[in-house]
Parts: sequence; structure tokens; C-alpha cells
Amino acid sequence: MPDRSTQGSGKGKENKRNRDQNSSACVCPRCGFEIERAPGVNCRSIKCPECRVPLMGK
Repeated sequence: MPDRSTQGSGKGKENKRNRDQNSSACVCPRCGFEIERAPGVNCRSIKCPECRVPLMGK
């Protein structure tokens, strides 16, 4: 059985999700397009109108 004491706690994805929810803007990681985030909307659900890439929380 592998030693699991060296594995992370798995909270990296949670932190990324929280960053999207707590940010005031959504930004395209490719071209830098930015819009204000509407309350209750996840940035990843919005696609950049220029690149068609999902936006990320700023």
C-alpha cells in the first residue's frame, strides 16, 4: 500500500472555485478580456467573446 502521508489535502480545486466566486471581475486567461462578474455567476460559465475560452476569476 502506498504511503499517503505525502499526498496533498486536495484543497487546490476548492481554492480555485472560491477565487472565482469571490472575485469582482472575470478575465480571459488568453487575451486579457475582462468583464464585471454578476452575483451568483461563476466566471468559468462565461466564454470570452474573442477567444471562446472560459473566463477565470481575477
